[in-house]
Amino acid sequence: MLVQQLETANLRLHHSAHDLSPTELVARPVPGVNPIAFLIWHMARSQDWAVNTAIRDVPEMVAREPWVHSRLAVPGIGTGFELAEAAGAAAHFELSQLLSYADAVHGDTLKWLSTVDDTILDAIPDVAAHDARHPEYQRAGFRAEMDSGPEHDDAVGRKGGLPVWVFLTSVSITHLHRHLGELDLIKDLLRRQPQAR
Repeated sequence: MLVQQLETANLRLHHSAHDLSPTELVARPVPGVNPIAFLIWHMARSQDWAVNTAIRDVPEMVAREPWVHSRLAVPGIGTGFELAEAAGAAAHFELSQLLSYADAVHGDTLKWLSTVDDTILDAIPDVAAHDARHPEYQRAGFRAEMDSGPEHDDAVGRKGGLPVWVFLTSVSITHLHRHLGELDLIKDLLRRQPQAR
């Protein structure tokens, strides 16, 4: 079921993003929203962080070839970024590279899942220790957002941390679908403006 849900999120990303123009990728039709290019990058980066740093404590895809030398190798996953910082990063992203990176993260996640058994899903990784090796995950904005919310409070207070299945379902599936809804809304708003394309 996890694999099917991950596949659905990836398919939906391609469906929503495949025909975006360079102008649409960086446009901000409503004050305070992030550009679509940033959203796509953030979705892939969030899954990369969740699976490879938070759960597995291995180098993220963005730290491996060919991504480590690409414009996508911006420190962090976008969580806690200021609007100007997000827009500045988005200005350097190209759609084909964003989708290729998202596919690489997706493929890497599925490959890893095929090598583990279900008992790992209830394991509670030491995310704080894994994050501690990465200065970008010590930023105040990142820490404030990641250390808040009912899921986090419940898991830390009663269970001692978030289990692997939460990182997979919450970060790599539900979180992506929420941002895909945001992407679709921004895209729709842009296409209601004749000059957007």
